Amino acid sequence: MKKKNSPDRQIQRTQQLLLNALIDLIIEKGYEKITVQNIIDRANVGRTTFYAHFQDKEDLLLSGFEKLRDMFESFRSESSEKSLWNLSLVLFQHAEEQRLAFKALFEKQARGVAVSLFQKAMIAHLEERFQATFRKKKQPVPLDVFVQYLFSAFLGLLTWWLDNDSPYSAEQMNDFYRQLVEPGVEAIVLAG
Repeated sequence: MKKKNSPDRQIQRTQQLLLNALIDLIIEKGYEKITVQNIIDRANVGRTTFYAHFQDKEDLLLSGFEKLRDMFESFRSESSEKSLWNLSLVLFQHAEEQRLAFKALFEKQARGVAVSLFQKAMIAHLEERFQATFRKKKQPVPLDVFVQYLFSAFLGLLTWWLDNDSPYSAEQMNDFYRQLVEPGVEAIVLAG
């Protein structure tokens, strides 16, 4: 006798099906042109099913960031300076593994919604990571300016990389990010 899947698995499958439909549609026609009807037609689910899981297409888009939130959470316990470079590497690797999803999430029209959530998570992580260092001694640059710079440099490289079909590996991109940003990080962290 075949065992029935748990409702949690069914819910996860339905949500993933809807997210995959959204990603495919963003790649095909852009975020702004997509309607909920397009998504449910592509996923072959009913409107009631869609609204049982998500409020609207933006809510569905944001659900694609759950794995990223988990990644930031796993790096909370790391306090070494290497944690910044480990995090950026993991993010580049995740983007490489989930290239189509990232391309869709960072597609020009969807970027505002996606970047806002990504920015909040990454900046919160960076502020938490460097807060103690900035509290110990007076720094030449305020913490909020410092973390905005780190985030902006990362986001700029990530979006360029995705927009140009990832011409370098995740490891290479992380090395480039490190080479560009690490001297500034060391100058700020060691200053004072």
